[in-house]
Amino acid sequence: MLNASVLVTNPKNGAVISWVGGNNFNTLPFDMVLSHRQIASAFKPFLYTTALENGISPCDYFENEEKTYPEYDNWKPQNADHSATPDKKVAMWYALVKSMNIPSVNLYFKLEKEWLIDTCKKLLFPEITNDAPSVALGTLDLSLFETTRAYGAFANNGEMNDLYMIHKITDKEGNIIYESEVQKPERVFTEESSQTLTTILQQAVEQGTGASIRNRYKIKSPLASKTGTAQNYTNAWFMAYTPNIVLGTWVGTSKNDIHFNSGNGSGSSLALPIVANILKEIENNPELKEKYLTSFDIPEEISSSIDCPPYREKGIKGFFNRIFGKKKED
Repeated sequence: MLNASVLVTNPKNGAVISWVGGNNFNTLPFDMVLSHRQIASAFKPFLYTTALENGISPCDYFENEEKTYPEYDNWKPQNADHSATPDKKVAMWYALVKSMNIPSVNLYFKLEKEWLIDTCKKLLFPEITNDAPSVALGTLDLSLFETTRAYGAFANNGEMNDLYMIHKITDKEGNIIYESEVQKPERVFTEESSQTLTTILQQAVEQGTGASIRNRYKIKSPLASKTGTAQNYTNAWFMAYTPNIVLGTWVGTSKNDIHFNSGNGSGSSLALPIVANILKEIENNPELKEKYLTSFDIPEEISSSIDCPPYREKGIKGFFNRIFGKKKED
């Protein structure tokens, strides 16, 4: 049976705004917000931010040619849309916007493994127990709770708050029985890295894997987003945020051996519509729209850091095109 969970939080303080653990407790008596499932491409922003934290630029270029890895059981990663470009390299920012697998694996090999392990520790993720490069594509099992909390760090300029559900309990006279303490957020990313990542994920809404939230659901508010589609279409994810709200959703079944059809099992097909309909309701409510759908305050020097062509030709031809200023590709 198809199931979905939704978690909506305030990244400024970690407050849970909405928590939906599943469709029906009678048919699936388990809170799927806490269930660990393969995170898929929704993990890529953490890989790319690790790269930004260690001096790699969004305008660095990576190979986008299919390759077999004999040392990893002849593993051969492919882009979901089979968009390999043997004659061109792809800019790091564009690879994330389009959620490309091949450049992501090449980026993984450029990083020190300890850097990614350290990122996962800061985000309170389960430990990475092997060095398989497939972790770059999201083979780690995470819960929607852990993932939404971590995306809050992007929304909150690199600082992550733990999540809490109860703000205050009073008796019938109004006396406070319990009140949650104001927590100090943990800095997990630099402000520059998180803002650069947000700039890239804003482009994922405009021209990448989350574009249907604009052209199909007509959501107009500022937004950064990332889809996730697990191998063999077993789990679908969609994460979206503004500076004042993080919305995460997972769609799947109670058993990992049940797969969806490839055309209907992606994060953009299954999970995105749930977030889109929530956002539509917020946009239609002036009070909620003003409170949650706020603009990103990102300095011009950071937002312009991805102002480079998505592809760069390799070899002599590419060299001369760069020298003589070939126009930016579409």
